[in-house]
Amino acid sequence: MELGTIILLVLWGAFASSVVVRLRRAGANDFLPPITPRKHRLVGSAALYLGTPAAVLASQLVQIGLLTQRGVSYTFTSWVYWGVVHPAPADALPPLERAAIAAAGPATLALIALLAFAWTKARPADAAKNLVRLELGRFAMTLSLGIHPIASIALERGDYWTIRTALDEVRPSFGDATLLGIGVVAALSFWSWRRATKLRALASSGWDADRMARRRLRESPDDPDALLHFGRTQLSNGDPAAIETLEKALLASPDDPHVELWLGRANLLRGEAQEASSHLRRAGELLEGAEEDDEPLLFAILFHLAEARMALGDGEGAVLTAEAACAQRPNDTLGLLLCVDALVASGRAQDARDRLTRALATAEGRAAKEIERRLAALRRR
Repeated sequence: MELGTIILLVLWGAFASSVVVRLRRAGANDFLPPITPRKHRLVGSAALYLGTPAAVLASQLVQIGLLTQRGVSYTFTSWVYWGVVHPAPADALPPLERAAIAAAGPATLALIALLAFAWTKARPADAAKNLVRLELGRFAMTLSLGIHPIASIALERGDYWTIRTALDEVRPSFGDATLLGIGVVAALSFWSWRRATKLRALASSGWDADRMARRRLRESPDDPDALLHFGRTQLSNGDPAAIETLEKALLASPDDPHVELWLGRANLLRGEAQEASSHLRRAGELLEGAEEDDEPLLFAILFHLAEARMALGDGEGAVLTAEAACAQRPNDTLGLLLCVDALVASGRAQDARDRLTRALATAEGRAAKEIERRLAALRRR
Protein backbone atom coordinates (compact mmCIF):
# COMPACT_ATOMS: atom_id res chain seq x y z
CA MET A 1 0.00 0.00 0.00
CA GLU A 2 1.34 3.43 -0.98
CA LEU A 3 2.29 5.98 1.67
CA GLY A 4 -0.25 8.50 0.35
CA THR A 5 -3.04 5.95 0.67
CA ILE A 6 -2.00 5.12 4.23
CA ILE A 7 -1.98 8.82 5.19
CA LEU A 8 -5.43 9.33 3.63
CA LEU A 9 -6.89 6.33 5.46
CA VAL A 10 -5.39 7.45 8.77
CA LEU A 11 -6.79 10.97 8.37
CA TRP A 12 -10.22 9.68 7.43
CA GLY A 13 -10.16 7.19 10.31
CA ALA A 14 -9.33 9.98 12.77
CA PHE A 15 -12.17 12.19 11.55
CA ALA A 16 -14.65 9.31 11.37
CA SER A 17 -13.74 8.16 14.89
CA SER A 18 -14.19 11.70 16.17
CA VAL A 19 -17.67 11.83 14.66
CA VAL A 20 -18.59 8.47 16.19
CA VAL A 21 -17.45 9.62 19.63
CA ARG A 22 -19.41 12.89 19.30
CA LEU A 23 -22.52 10.98 18.20
CA ARG A 24 -22.26 8.63 21.16
CA ARG A 25 -21.87 11.55 23.55
CA ALA A 26 -24.81 13.38 22.01
CA GLY A 27 -27.20 10.47 22.36
CA ALA A 28 -30.51 9.99 20.58
CA ASN A 29 -32.43 12.50 22.70
CA ASP A 30 -30.01 15.27 21.78
CA PHE A 31 -31.25 15.12 18.21
CA LEU A 32 -34.86 15.79 19.04
CA PRO A 33 -36.28 18.97 17.40
CA PRO A 34 -35.49 21.74 17.01
CA ILE A 35 -32.15 21.38 15.22
CA THR A 36 -29.44 23.75 16.42
CA PRO A 37 -26.26 24.92 14.62
CA ARG A 38 -24.22 22.46 16.71
CA LYS A 39 -26.50 19.57 15.74
CA HIS A 40 -26.41 20.75 12.14
CA ARG A 41 -22.61 20.54 12.04
CA LEU A 42 -22.54 17.13 13.71
CA VAL A 43 -25.17 15.63 11.40
CA GLY A 44 -23.38 17.05 8.36
CA SER A 45 -20.10 15.55 9.57
CA ALA A 46 -21.76 12.17 10.05
CA ALA A 47 -23.04 12.26 6.46
CA LEU A 48 -19.60 13.25 5.13
CA TYR A 49 -17.33 10.95 7.14
CA LEU A 50 -19.62 7.94 7.67
CA GLY A 51 -22.45 7.89 5.14
CA THR A 52 -20.59 9.04 2.03
CA PRO A 53 -17.68 6.52 2.25
CA ALA A 54 -20.26 3.77 2.70
CA ALA A 55 -22.06 4.95 -0.45
CA VAL A 56 -18.79 5.00 -2.41
CA LEU A 57 -17.93 1.49 -1.21
CA ALA A 58 -21.44 0.32 -2.21
CA SER A 59 -20.87 1.66 -5.73
CA GLN A 60 -17.63 -0.30 -5.99
CA LEU A 61 -19.28 -3.45 -4.65
CA VAL A 62 -21.87 -3.17 -7.42
CA GLN A 63 -19.04 -3.15 -9.97
CA ILE A 64 -17.33 -6.10 -8.26
CA GLY A 65 -20.62 -8.01 -8.29
CA LEU A 66 -21.07 -7.43 -12.02
CA LEU A 67 -17.52 -8.56 -12.78
CA THR A 68 -17.92 -11.63 -10.57
CA GLN A 69 -21.18 -12.49 -12.33
CA ARG A 70 -19.33 -12.38 -15.64
CA GLY A 71 -16.65 -14.67 -14.17
CA VAL A 72 -13.92 -12.05 -14.60
CA SER A 73 -11.12 -11.34 -12.12
CA TYR A 74 -10.63 -7.78 -10.97
CA THR A 75 -8.30 -5.37 -9.21
CA PHE A 76 -9.74 -3.24 -6.41
CA THR A 77 -8.36 -0.02 -4.90
CA SER A 78 -10.17 2.39 -2.58
CA TRP A 79 -9.25 5.85 -1.31
CA VAL A 80 -12.36 6.29 0.87
CA TYR A 81 -14.09 8.82 -1.40
CA TRP A 82 -12.82 7.41 -4.70
CA GLY A 83 -11.49 4.14 -5.94
CA VAL A 84 -10.80 1.99 -8.96
CA VAL A 85 -12.28 -1.39 -9.92
CA HIS A 86 -10.86 -2.88 -13.12
CA PRO A 87 -11.24 -6.24 -14.83
CA ALA A 88 -8.01 -8.22 -14.87
CA PRO A 89 -6.67 -8.27 -17.46
CA ALA A 90 -7.99 -4.90 -18.65
CA ASP A 91 -9.25 -6.33 -21.96
CA ALA A 92 -11.00 -9.31 -20.39
CA LEU A 93 -14.34 -7.91 -21.52
CA PRO A 94 -15.56 -6.32 -24.76
CA PRO A 95 -15.43 -2.47 -24.78
CA LEU A 96 -19.16 -1.92 -24.29
CA GLU A 97 -19.25 -4.24 -21.28
CA ARG A 98 -16.21 -2.53 -19.76
CA ALA A 99 -17.89 0.85 -20.23
CA ALA A 100 -21.17 -0.40 -18.74
CA ILE A 101 -19.52 -1.86 -15.64
CA ALA A 102 -17.43 1.29 -15.17
CA ALA A 103 -20.60 3.38 -15.48
CA ALA A 104 -22.31 1.26 -12.82
CA GLY A 105 -20.18 2.89 -10.11
CA PRO A 106 -21.11 6.55 -10.66
CA ALA A 107 -24.64 5.49 -11.61
CA THR A 108 -25.01 3.82 -8.21
CA LEU A 109 -23.82 6.98 -6.45
CA ALA A 110 -26.19 9.12 -8.52
CA LEU A 111 -29.05 6.73 -7.70
CA ILE A 112 -28.24 6.99 -3.98
CA ALA A 113 -28.42 10.78 -4.30
CA LEU A 114 -31.76 10.64 -6.12
CA LEU A 115 -33.21 8.21 -3.56
CA ALA A 116 -32.05 10.42 -0.67
CA PHE A 117 -33.67 13.50 -2.22
CA ALA A 118 -36.87 11.68 -3.18
CA TRP A 119 -37.18 10.01 0.24
CA THR A 120 -36.79 13.34 2.01
CA LYS A 121 -39.35 15.04 -0.21
CA ALA A 122 -41.90 12.21 -0.03
CA ARG A 123 -41.44 11.30 3.65
CA PRO A 124 -39.96 14.28 5.50
CA ALA A 125 -39.09 13.61 9.14
CA ASP A 126 -37.55 16.01 11.66
CA ALA A 127 -34.84 18.38 10.44
CA ALA A 128 -31.89 16.30 11.72
CA LYS A 129 -33.01 13.19 9.82
CA ASN A 130 -33.83 15.20 6.73
CA LEU A 131 -30.42 16.85 6.90
CA VAL A 132 -28.47 13.58 6.98
CA ARG A 133 -30.40 12.35 3.93
CA LEU A 134 -29.92 15.59 2.00
CA GLU A 135 -26.24 15.86 2.89
CA LEU A 136 -25.65 12.25 1.88
CA GLY A 137 -27.43 12.96 -1.41
CA ARG A 138 -25.49 16.17 -1.97
CA PHE A 139 -22.11 14.54 -1.31
CA ALA A 140 -22.95 11.52 -3.47
CA MET A 141 -24.08 13.79 -6.31
CA THR A 142 -20.96 15.97 -5.99
CA LEU A 143 -18.69 12.93 -6.12
CA SER A 144 -20.43 11.08 -8.94
CA LEU A 145 -20.97 14.08 -11.24
CA GLY A 146 -18.27 16.50 -10.12
CA ILE A 147 -15.16 15.26 -8.37
CA HIS A 148 -14.93 11.76 -9.84
CA PRO A 149 -15.08 12.83 -13.52
CA ILE A 150 -12.42 15.50 -13.00
CA ALA A 151 -10.12 13.19 -11.02
CA SER A 152 -10.61 10.30 -13.40
CA ILE A 153 -9.85 12.26 -16.57
CA ALA A 154 -6.96 14.17 -14.97
CA LEU A 155 -5.30 11.02 -13.57
CA GLU A 156 -6.24 8.84 -16.58
CA ARG A 157 -7.67 6.10 -14.40
CA GLY A 158 -10.99 5.24 -12.82
CA ASP A 159 -14.54 4.89 -14.06
CA TYR A 160 -14.85 7.90 -16.34
CA TRP A 161 -11.50 7.26 -18.00
CA THR A 162 -12.56 3.66 -18.62
CA ILE A 163 -15.87 4.85 -20.08
CA ARG A 164 -14.08 7.24 -22.41
CA THR A 165 -11.39 4.86 -23.65
CA ALA A 166 -13.74 1.88 -23.99
CA LEU A 167 -16.32 3.82 -26.00
CA ASP A 168 -13.61 5.31 -28.20
CA GLU A 169 -12.69 1.74 -29.13
CA VAL A 170 -16.25 1.27 -30.37
CA ARG A 171 -16.28 4.53 -32.33
CA PRO A 172 -13.70 7.35 -32.34
CA SER A 173 -14.77 10.39 -30.24
CA PHE A 174 -17.80 8.46 -28.96
CA GLY A 175 -16.28 8.53 -25.47
CA ASP A 176 -15.76 12.30 -25.53
CA ALA A 177 -19.34 12.83 -26.71
CA THR A 178 -20.60 10.65 -23.85
CA LEU A 179 -18.58 12.61 -21.30
CA LEU A 180 -19.96 15.85 -22.75
CA GLY A 181 -23.48 14.51 -22.24
CA ILE A 182 -22.62 13.56 -18.66
CA GLY A 183 -21.30 17.10 -18.15
CA VAL A 184 -24.63 18.53 -19.28
CA VAL A 185 -26.46 16.22 -16.86
CA ALA A 186 -24.09 17.32 -14.07
CA ALA A 187 -24.69 21.02 -14.80
CA LEU A 188 -28.46 20.51 -14.74
CA SER A 189 -28.23 18.52 -11.51
CA PHE A 190 -26.22 21.17 -9.66
CA TRP A 191 -28.48 23.91 -11.03
CA SER A 192 -31.55 22.01 -9.80
CA TRP A 193 -30.00 21.59 -6.34
CA ARG A 194 -29.35 25.32 -6.06
CA ARG A 195 -32.98 26.03 -6.91
CA ALA A 196 -34.38 23.39 -4.53
CA THR A 197 -34.93 25.86 -1.69
CA LYS A 198 -38.09 24.13 -0.44
CA LEU A 199 -36.28 20.79 -0.27
CA ARG A 200 -33.34 22.28 1.65
CA ALA A 201 -35.76 24.04 3.99
CA LEU A 202 -36.81 20.61 5.30
CA ALA A 203 -33.46 20.50 7.12
CA SER A 204 -33.93 23.83 8.90
CA SER A 205 -35.06 24.79 12.39
CA GLY A 206 -38.08 26.43 10.72
CA TRP A 207 -39.21 23.00 9.49
CA ASP A 208 -39.00 21.61 13.02
CA ALA A 209 -41.00 24.57 14.34
CA ASP A 210 -43.59 24.03 11.62
CA ARG A 211 -43.93 20.34 12.47
CA MET A 212 -44.36 21.17 16.15
CA ALA A 213 -46.97 23.81 15.30
CA ARG A 214 -48.93 21.30 13.20
CA ARG A 215 -48.76 18.78 16.03
CA ARG A 216 -50.04 21.36 18.52
CA LEU A 217 -52.88 22.31 16.17
CA ARG A 218 -53.96 18.67 15.93
CA GLU A 219 -54.11 18.56 19.72
CA SER A 220 -55.53 22.07 20.19
CA PRO A 221 -56.96 23.69 17.03
CA ASP A 222 -57.30 27.09 18.76
CA ASP A 223 -53.70 27.38 20.00
CA PRO A 224 -52.83 31.01 19.05
CA ASP A 225 -49.05 30.50 18.90
CA ALA A 226 -49.41 27.43 16.70
CA LEU A 227 -51.92 29.23 14.46
CA LEU A 228 -49.55 32.19 14.11
CA HIS A 229 -46.58 30.03 13.21
CA PHE A 230 -48.59 27.92 10.78
CA GLY A 231 -49.98 31.05 9.14
CA ARG A 232 -46.46 32.45 8.75
CA THR A 233 -45.33 29.21 7.13
CA GLN A 234 -48.29 29.27 4.75
CA LEU A 235 -47.51 32.88 3.86
CA SER A 236 -43.85 32.11 3.11
CA ASN A 237 -45.00 29.24 0.86
CA GLY A 238 -47.45 31.49 -1.01
CA ASP A 239 -50.50 29.64 0.34
CA PRO A 240 -53.61 31.90 0.06
CA ALA A 241 -55.08 30.16 3.13
CA ALA A 242 -52.52 32.03 5.27
CA ILE A 243 -54.89 34.94 5.90
CA GLU A 244 -57.63 32.59 7.11
CA THR A 245 -55.19 30.92 9.51
CA LEU A 246 -53.91 34.27 10.79
CA GLU A 247 -57.47 35.52 11.28
CA LYS A 248 -58.13 32.44 13.45
CA ALA A 249 -55.01 33.35 15.42
CA LEU A 250 -56.36 36.87 15.89
CA LEU A 251 -59.66 35.51 17.21
CA ALA A 252 -57.73 33.32 19.65
CA SER A 253 -55.40 36.15 20.70
CA PRO A 254 -56.91 39.54 19.80
CA ASP A 255 -54.30 41.59 21.66
CA ASP A 256 -51.16 40.07 20.16
CA PRO A 257 -49.25 42.63 18.02
CA HIS A 258 -47.37 39.82 16.28
CA VAL A 259 -50.62 38.48 14.81
CA GLU A 260 -51.64 41.95 13.63
CA LEU A 261 -48.21 42.43 12.06
CA TRP A 262 -48.44 39.22 10.09
CA LEU A 263 -51.99 39.93 9.02
CA GLY A 264 -50.73 43.27 7.76
CA ARG A 265 -47.95 41.58 5.82
CA ALA A 266 -50.35 39.01 4.38
CA ASN A 267 -52.72 41.71 3.16
CA LEU A 268 -49.82 43.67 1.67
CA LEU A 269 -48.78 40.64 -0.34
CA ARG A 270 -52.38 40.22 -1.49
CA GLY A 271 -52.52 43.85 -2.63
CA GLU A 272 -54.94 44.98 0.09
CA ALA A 273 -52.94 48.02 1.23
CA GLN A 274 -55.79 49.65 3.16
CA GLU A 275 -56.54 46.50 5.14
CA ALA A 276 -52.81 46.00 5.72
CA SER A 277 -52.48 49.54 7.03
CA SER A 278 -55.31 48.98 9.52
CA HIS A 279 -53.72 45.83 10.92
CA LEU A 280 -50.27 47.41 11.12
CA ARG A 281 -51.57 50.51 12.91
CA ARG A 282 -53.38 48.23 15.34
CA ALA A 283 -50.13 46.29 15.89
CA GLY A 284 -48.37 49.54 16.73
CA GLU A 285 -51.10 50.54 19.20
CA LEU A 286 -50.91 47.14 20.93
CA LEU A 287 -47.12 47.34 21.14
CA GLU A 288 -47.31 50.87 22.54
CA GLY A 289 -49.57 49.64 25.32
CA ALA A 290 -47.27 46.74 26.18
CA GLU A 291 -45.08 46.93 29.27
CA GLU A 292 -41.85 45.84 27.55
CA ASP A 293 -40.13 47.36 24.52
CA ASP A 294 -39.65 45.14 21.50
CA GLU A 295 -37.36 46.98 19.08
CA PRO A 296 -37.32 44.29 16.33
CA LEU A 297 -41.13 44.10 16.39
CA LEU A 298 -41.48 47.89 16.28
CA PHE A 299 -39.06 48.11 13.37
CA ALA A 300 -41.01 45.45 11.44
CA ILE A 301 -44.34 47.21 12.09
CA LEU A 302 -43.02 50.60 10.97
CA PHE A 303 -41.26 49.09 7.96
CA HIS A 304 -44.36 47.40 6.59
CA LEU A 305 -46.61 50.31 7.51
CA ALA A 306 -44.38 52.56 5.38
CA GLU A 307 -44.76 50.05 2.54
CA ALA A 308 -48.55 50.12 2.96
CA ARG A 309 -48.62 53.92 2.87
CA MET A 310 -46.51 53.97 -0.29
CA ALA A 311 -48.96 51.50 -1.86
CA LEU A 312 -51.82 53.84 -0.88
CA GLY A 313 -50.09 56.81 -2.49
CA ASP A 314 -49.40 58.57 0.82
CA GLY A 315 -45.81 59.58 0.05
CA GLU A 316 -45.32 61.99 2.95
CA GLY A 317 -46.87 59.55 5.42
CA ALA A 318 -44.58 56.84 4.10
CA VAL A 319 -41.54 59.11 4.57
CA LEU A 320 -42.45 59.88 8.18
CA THR A 321 -43.05 56.22 8.98
CA ALA A 322 -39.86 55.12 7.20
CA GLU A 323 -37.85 57.73 9.12
CA ALA A 324 -39.30 56.38 12.37
CA ALA A 325 -38.22 52.86 11.32
CA CYS A 326 -34.72 54.11 10.47
CA ALA A 327 -34.49 55.75 13.89
CA GLN A 328 -34.93 52.31 15.46
CA ARG A 329 -32.00 50.90 13.45
CA PRO A 330 -29.82 53.76 12.16
CA ASN A 331 -27.21 51.43 10.65
CA ASP A 332 -29.64 49.03 9.00
CA THR A 333 -29.30 49.09 5.20
CA LEU A 334 -32.83 47.75 4.82
CA GLY A 335 -34.20 50.75 6.72
CA LEU A 336 -32.09 53.13 4.66
CA LEU A 337 -33.41 51.72 1.39
CA LEU A 338 -36.97 51.95 2.70
CA CYS A 339 -36.42 55.66 3.44
CA VAL A 340 -35.02 56.15 -0.05
CA ASP A 341 -38.00 54.42 -1.64
CA ALA A 342 -40.38 56.55 0.43
CA LEU A 343 -38.57 59.75 -0.59
CA VAL A 344 -38.74 58.78 -4.25
CA ALA A 345 -42.45 57.91 -3.89
CA SER A 346 -43.11 61.37 -2.44
CA GLY A 347 -41.32 63.07 -5.35
CA ARG A 348 -38.14 63.91 -3.45
CA ALA A 349 -35.61 62.12 -5.65
CA GLN A 350 -32.83 64.60 -4.90
CA ASP A 351 -33.24 64.03 -1.16
CA ALA A 352 -33.05 60.30 -1.84
CA ARG A 353 -29.78 60.74 -3.79
CA ASP A 354 -28.31 62.89 -1.01
CA ARG A 355 -29.28 60.26 1.56
CA LEU A 356 -27.61 57.49 -0.42
CA THR A 357 -24.48 59.57 -1.06
CA ARG A 358 -24.02 60.21 2.66
CA ALA A 359 -24.56 56.53 3.49
CA LEU A 360 -22.10 55.41 0.80
CA ALA A 361 -19.25 57.17 2.60
CA THR A 362 -19.35 54.62 5.45
CA ALA A 363 -20.91 51.58 3.71
CA GLU A 364 -18.94 48.41 2.96
CA GLY A 365 -19.36 45.16 1.07
CA ARG A 366 -22.79 44.23 -0.21
CA ALA A 367 -24.40 47.28 1.37
CA ALA A 368 -22.07 49.58 -0.59
CA LYS A 369 -22.82 47.74 -3.83
CA GLU A 370 -26.57 48.04 -3.29
CA ILE A 371 -26.30 51.75 -2.48
CA GLU A 372 -24.21 52.31 -5.63
CA ARG A 373 -26.81 50.43 -7.68
CA ARG A 374 -29.62 52.58 -6.28
CA LEU A 375 -27.64 55.76 -6.91
CA ALA A 376 -26.99 54.76 -10.50
CA ALA A 377 -30.70 54.09 -11.00
CA LEU A 378 -31.65 57.47 -9.53
CA ARG A 379 -29.14 59.31 -11.72
CA ARG A 380 -30.81 57.80 -14.80
CA ARG A 381 -34.22 59.15 -13.80
